[in-house]
Amino acid sequence: MIIRDVLKFAVEYLGKTENAVLDSEVVLGFVLGVDKEYLFAHGNEEVDGFLVNLFKKYLDRVKNGEPVSYITNSKEFYGLDFFVDKRVLVPRPETEMLVEEVLQFLKSNADAGKCFRVLDVGTGSGNIAIALAKNFDGQDVVALDVSESAIEVAKINIEQHSLEDKVQVYQSDLLDVIDDGENFDVIVANLPYIGRIKNNYVGGGVEKHEPGTALFGGNDGLKLYKKMFQQIADKRVGFKLLVGEFGFGQGKDLEILLSKYFDHGWRIKSDLAGIDRMFAVEG
Repeated sequence: MIIRDVLKFAVEYLGKTENAVLDSEVVLGFVLGVDKEYLFAHGNEEVDGFLVNLFKKYLDRVKNGEPVSYITNSKEFYGLDFFVDKRVLVPRPETEMLVEEVLQFLKSNADAGKCFRVLDVGTGSGNIAIALAKNFDGQDVVALDVSESAIEVAKINIEQHSLEDKVQVYQSDLLDVIDDGENFDVIVANLPYIGRIKNNYVGGGVEKHEPGTALFGGNDGLKLYKKMFQQIADKRVGFKLLVGEFGFGQGKDLEILLSKYFDHGWRIKSDLAGIDRMFAVEG
């Protein structure tokens, strides 16, 4: 089969899925070790039968709902490439909002010689911590995750991006390892926020293949944010900016939660689709 026919077969096989064309191109490019442009420019090139069979096996996994990123072990986030596998959640584009918000704060408050302290809670693959460290020099980032497996992946990415001297990662149940009275310039959190009962907006493929500990945050999805806010209060952890991501339909509940724990300025921001997606608290 030639490349053009392999892709045509793949799109027909995957059916009317939202990303059938893109997924087919990404997986075939991965199998052949080429980029998408190569596929377009060499559509008449013959594909070895062994590679066609391997490609079809990967297509079965895609059709079964497995994220393509777990097949290629690669996901782009904020213009950077990250290693991902089933130990961590696949980074989402909407999470780039958090990075943008933090970078804006760091750049607008930068002074000569100042080094910011940034805490990334629930780091997963390390995508937020690494994106921040790669895009702003004057900071030390501490990244935390409860999952030993996620910590292993984060360390792979930290080494891949040569950030061992800028990003330190530790296993911790939210802020457990943080000392009482510690101060950070920024705390950023992308905690599991899908509810087991309320706010249970998750696709079947996502729930089936991505780690549940990185998806679900109690019955309403906000259990871990409640716990983190309480830890901040109990430990008297100081910050100048606290930002976090949450899910569809949680805006009103989160407003109540923020009002309970923070009497100073907080705000809710919407994503590009107009959905409430991020909160920001000024310390």
